[in-house]
Amino acid sequence: MENIIEIKASSREVAKNRAIKILEVAPDQIVQIIELEKPKSFFGFFAKDGLYKIEVSRDVKKEEVEIPNEKEETIQATTTPKEEKKETREKEIISLAQELLLKMGLDLQVEILRLDGKNCVINLFGEDNGIIIGKKGKTLNSYEYLLNTLIKDVRIDVDVEGFKEKRNVTLRDLARKMAEKAMKTTKPIRLNPMPPRERKIIHEVVNKYSELDTYSEGKDPKRYIVIRKKK
Repeated sequence: MENIIEIKASSREVAKNRAIKILEVAPDQIVQIIELEKPKSFFGFFAKDGLYKIEVSRDVKKEEVEIPNEKEETIQATTTPKEEKKETREKEIISLAQELLLKMGLDLQVEILRLDGKNCVINLFGEDNGIIIGKKGKTLNSYEYLLNTLIKDVRIDVDVEGFKEKRNVTLRDLARKMAEKAMKTTKPIRLNPMPPRERKIIHEVVNKYSELDTYSEGKDPKRYIVIRKKK
């Protein structure tokens, strides 16, 4: 059988998995993966697969089979169906989030901070933190929006090593400044488009000013807030 194969795939990891299936080898038999053509995509859409050359070794090592003891089997047996379902869902979310990052060409890891019912908070960390955040968090907002279009039964909130808490402070300061500005004019003040979470913060701050009204216009992801004096 051949030891080298060329495969078209959306990422290095996908190419590796396909090679394992086609050549019927184990993951540790992959010797090297060479990227011949880079995959291209725009936030996971209009994707063009890359081309990878994969070399494998046919020297199979004997695997040691570990037999679980009775204590371990007892612990596993105590896992409830609800816990198993949650673990499965967490793995699915991490897999989709990681796949989207790979299509964007970003080197980041994904971890779930919280999964409660239909709400999930994930954290991204790695070398490309600054890239995924983008200017004023715009790239992060776009990534979060796209991820939520892929995972429709759970609301995903994406953070990057505490960036959003810092962003919240900035948004509250912005809301106060825009409220003061609206108090001095009869014209409505229109803010830049924001995701729902950020608009909520602006509404909460401005609504403390009894003389002002706030409302949103447009459709996500271009929905924005308008601040104006009450009539």
